[in-house]
Amino acid sequence: MKPIRIITLIALSAAVASVSVHAQKRTAAPRASLEQTIRNLDLAAAKAVLEHDERGVARYFAVNSVTNNPRNGLTKGSAGVIDAAKTGLIEYYKFERVVESVQIIGNTAITMGQETIVMKNQMDGPGATYNRRYTNVWMRTGRTWQIVARHASVICGQ
Repeated sequence: MKPIRIITLIALSAAVASVSVHAQKRTAAPRASLEQTIRNLDLAAAKAVLEHDERGVARYFAVNSVTNNPRNGLTKGSAGVIDAAKTGLIEYYKFERVVESVQIIGNTAITMGQETIVMKNQMDGPGATYNRRYTNVWMRTGRTWQIVARHASVICGQ
């Protein structure tokens, strides 16, 4: 191979590597920012449920969302979450959520972690405390992120 071709090939390889490293650095910051946004949304959704904030629930849960709830059933849509709050099924003194993992894949984000709730209603006994594991699946539509699927399970044997 001629020396000029070798030099051209080396220069081209260096340029490609430089652009690749630069692109990775540029995408790392927005990704971290997006992960923090999702974490904040996840915590805000828990707060909306705790406070029976119907507008907040409608904002964070998609109309066609589905929750595999810890009562061994399905809660359908943001309207189902609002109805469960109105009827006292989800009536808490305390609702703490710890986000342990955020995965972002395209326009979908998956959050996983643990929740501690203290019941307010008579059905489970006021003050009854439950620790749960949860998964929320968020989807971005335009500029809005909403929960489209959720699973919450009580941790047994604690």
